[in-house]
Amino acid sequence: MTAPVPSSLPASVDALRASLLELVNVCPVERCNPVDCPLFPLRKMERRRRRLWFNALDRTDLEYLATYHHVCMNVRLNARRLAV
Repeated sequence: MTAPVPSSLPASVDALRASLLELVNVCPVERCNPVDCPLFPLRKMERRRRRLWFNALDRTDLEYLATYHHVCMNVRLNARRLAV
């Protein structure tokens, strides 16, 4: 069974890929490269290799990354809010 996909995901693969481009370079929440992120090894790759790897992902992989990011972002932001 796969995790439910947030309803806010873009309909096309190209739009989904475009929405995830920021994640390839840096975590938009932490502004770094967290070790616990599935994109950690990707962000350490040389730029051209990273782009080739990312462009080879299919819709299922992109949806997984978008869902993971959505959940991780909410957990991190909620933890910050509770810490204040």
